Amino acid sequence: MAQRTLEEEALPEKFNLGIWKKIFRYLLRHPLLLAVGLLGTLFVSFYDASFVPVMNAGAIAAGENLASMTDVPSIWQVAIPVTFIFGIRAEFSFVSYMVTLIVMILVRSALIIVTFYVTNLISLTVICELRHDCFIKIQKLSFSYFDKNSSGWLIARMQNDTSSIGDVLSWAFNGILWSILEVIFTVVTMFSVNWLYALVVLASLPVIILATPLFEKKLLVLHRSARNAYSHYVGYLSESIAGAKTIKTLSIEGRREEEADEITSEVRRRRLKAVKVDAIYSPLLSLTSSIMIAVVVYLGAVHQGWSAFTIDAATLVLFVTFVSSIYDPLVSVVEIFGEFVAAQAGAEKVMQLLEAEEAIVDTPEVIAKYGTILSPKTEAYEEIRGEIEFRDVGFSYLPGQEIISHLNLKVEKGTSLAIVGETGSGKTTIANLLCRFYEPTSGEVYIDGAEYRTRSLGWLRSHIGYVQQTPFLFNVSIRENIAYGRKDASEEEIIAAAKLVGIHDFIMRQKDGYDTLIKDEGGSLSQGQKQLISFARAIVRNPSILILDEATSSIDTKTEGEVQAALAALLKGRTSIIIAHRLSTISGADRILVLDHGRIIEDGNHKSLLEAKGAYYDLYMNQFKELSLDNQIKTYESQIEGKGVKI
Repeated sequence: MAQRTLEEEALPEKFNLGIWKKIFRYLLRHPLLLAVGLLGTLFVSFYDASFVPVMNAGAIAAGENLASMTDVPSIWQVAIPVTFIFGIRAEFSFVSYMVTLIVMILVRSALIIVTFYVTNLISLTVICELRHDCFIKIQKLSFSYFDKNSSGWLIARMQNDTSSIGDVLSWAFNGILWSILEVIFTVVTMFSVNWLYALVVLASLPVIILATPLFEKKLLVLHRSARNAYSHYVGYLSESIAGAKTIKTLSIEGRREEEADEITSEVRRRRLKAVKVDAIYSPLLSLTSSIMIAVVVYLGAVHQGWSAFTIDAATLVLFVTFVSSIYDPLVSVVEIFGEFVAAQAGAEKVMQLLEAEEAIVDTPEVIAKYGTILSPKTEAYEEIRGEIEFRDVGFSYLPGQEIISHLNLKVEKGTSLAIVGETGSGKTTIANLLCRFYEPTSGEVYIDGAEYRTRSLGWLRSHIGYVQQTPFLFNVSIRENIAYGRKDASEEEIIAAAKLVGIHDFIMRQKDGYDTLIKDEGGSLSQGQKQLISFARAIVRNPSILILDEATSSIDTKTEGEVQAALAALLKGRTSIIIAHRLSTISGADRILVLDHGRIIEDGNHKSLLEAKGAYYDLYMNQFKELSLDNQIKTYESQIEGKGVKI
């Protein structure tokens, strides 16, 4: 069975009040809902913990009085004495007693409906707000964040953790408030009725107060461990779905099943540990409650010889009820606290996401002029001519591992620049730096003579068209996919872009044409078809700078020729950066750079570099040898003899 390491995140080892203060702010956004829920909970807890017990005690006392009377009055003449909270005494007739009970029951029922509705509403609202804020944060975070955190981790935060936080902030918080109010009303009522018995009932609380923190800490650690295991499972599930084709081609379904069993068993084992601790604590409280009931009964019913403890039957029943009213809420608080503890692990991770540092941000001055990436001031955007300059640029993804070193490069407006080199030479990194997906660790990048950090991210990226090696299509129609980067694109512009890249005829052969819905990120399309749609998307944006990152690598040779011919018109007069592994695709570029370990080792056009017989020549000839004889002849005629190369 495969062994997989489950890494634990370094998080605090005790109840983190600071985290819950931050999360609690989501509740404070809705003061009216909170007030309604609080008033409902206040009334219902008073009814359950104080009103009902003393009313029942009054009825028992009236029954005792009737039993001792020789001349029993009519039921309508029975007086029912009741001692309320704070020692307030009242005497009810049978009719007024019943009317009061019925009215209070109806009011309680109505308030419970309102309270439950409001609690549900708060839960749903908080969950939606948390997910919205997490999603917005993800839009703002830089590429470096996604290098360190998997999609499975992020999905677990936005889906499961936000749901548990919403439930805790609404139901669990309401439950704790309910329990605390019940305890307060019970204690005050107990002292209002008989202070001595009140002290007896409360005698065991110090033991509970001392034991609770020990269980709390243990539960916190165990629930966090279980949450980490679950996050690992979500990440593994995401990996299995994304890599389904690879798993099948390697025929390792059995191995993956073993790994899945191992991971789910680990989740079960860790959660079971937390359940065991919780299963010990709650019965312990129940046992303590039973012992205190026995003590109260012994003092009040059996040991009546002590005058200080002499009470009537009604008061005895009342204090037996009070024991449950004290300990039942405590049991509930412990159970709810377990929910808080379990949710805290998720809350900490959600806050890690929400408070994650944005590696690339605009300065306040830039934001004031151009707006943010989500709220841009497009009216302030200057046009881009397309002149690019890297001045002594250095970059490393990790400290001490330099990818780009002292790069000095100037690209004139309208130049088609191809960048080639071995894997890891820094080709894609240059494109990433140009788009400000990452920023240089040293040096500066200029666009049209202005250091690009003096303009906004939105300004820069709105003028760049980027076609990736692996195309990504959204689960919308083909028309919407092509226009996704420019929502105001007209039907004519969309069709013109599709025709330019040679995908129009294929689209029209579909049953719904441009309205054909793309499902599963284009799973029913070939890589080439998906890439052509992404080409059309870039063209519709009409960018000042076009970046093609191995963009034709997934297109067959025939289609590639058609796309190259179409792109020639698109690239003309437009600054373009073409990153290519297949060198036959860049022979027409105005300028070609050869990179090696982040440094430019050759700079020229196709003809001059081949004639120099350096690194470019070696790379080109190695690929030339791999072609079939027919393709070698065609390539020689078009790219060597046809371009006047003398080798």
